[in-house]
Amino acid sequence: MTRSTSDIAAALDSLRASDFDFMQSDADGIDRLQDLCEELKAHSVRDAAPLLFGLLERLDGSDLGSPGPIVHTLESMSGYEPFLAESLSRKPTALSVWMANRILNARRPDRVEWLARLKCVASSPTASSEAKAEAQEFLVFQNEA
Repeated sequence: MTRSTSDIAAALDSLRASDFDFMQSDADGIDRLQDLCEELKAHSVRDAAPLLFGLLERLDGSDLGSPGPIVHTLESMSGYEPFLAESLSRKPTALSVWMANRILNARRPDRVEWLARLKCVASSPTASSEAKAEAQEFLVFQNEA
């Protein structure tokens, strides 16, 4: 039986940074997140993406995987890109910047727009220093710095 997005949202909201602290033997956040992402695959991208990007933004600085369940889930859903663009504008994180670089690596027709987004992240007042540094490194990698 598939749980509602509101039930899954409540479970995602219960996750804390300490759940992803691998120095704690009882940290089970990545396992819980994997299970929740599996559940979200049964829902539309319109329902799932805001929840997952909200978690990325809220737990910025936590190790949520590399790429991890959030990225795998989102990239398995067609149409996640507008939600990524919104998240990059709102609260860029190292993982959302990494996702934007993956789009750039695909050499898509909208490449110029994704490069512009990374340039904005590099100076964004809402981005962590880690997200800014990642954006700058990816711009160099993409020969755009």
